[in-house]
Amino acid sequence: MNGSSSTRKADDPLIQKLITEYLRLLQSRPVLTKAVTSAIISALGDIIAQKIVSSRGPSHLPYTGIHWRSVAAISTFGFVVSGPVIHHIYHLLDTLVTKDTSYAGIKRVLIDRLIFAPPYLLLFFYVVSILEGKGHVASVKKIKETFLTALLMNWKIWTPLQYININYIPRQYRVLFGNAVALGWTIYLASKKR
Repeated sequence: MNGSSSTRKADDPLIQKLITEYLRLLQSRPVLTKAVTSAIISALGDIIAQKIVSSRGPSHLPYTGIHWRSVAAISTFGFVVSGPVIHHIYHLLDTLVTKDTSYAGIKRVLIDRLIFAPPYLLLFFYVVSILEGKGHVASVKKIKETFLTALLMNWKIWTPLQYININYIPRQYRVLFGNAVALGWTIYLASKKR
């Protein structure tokens, strides 16, 4: 019996092995696993977004390649902030508003959208701009120019997705779900830019 089990495991495809290892790491090191996942998905999203934007730019502008400092900034934010902070926010939401609370799903989403999203978005704009080398003044200027529009778009697009994520996705997969949606959202926005 043990022999057939180990033989079956050795014959599993690579994807199955990666998924199994990922699930094991989610159990044994959840914060680190979510931090690494956030960093990788954030970097991938930024690279794809840059490729899409550059391929749709004016034909007279030469392709300048990937802006690796931007990739590093987004990835660092994903590793240091997104993965760990969002992991703890989901735990906090589940603790503050238990499933047996009246309108628990709506209350969790309202807390996430109204209390967590605004400062998180501010932090994102500021930290990523600083990591990209833009400095304090330029970072604050960018926030003043884009924050309100970005927050309103965040509420519009992310609210139904967060409702699904917070109320139907098991807690250990919520950061991954959010990262997957963020990857798609980043690519979509970049493809619409001109």
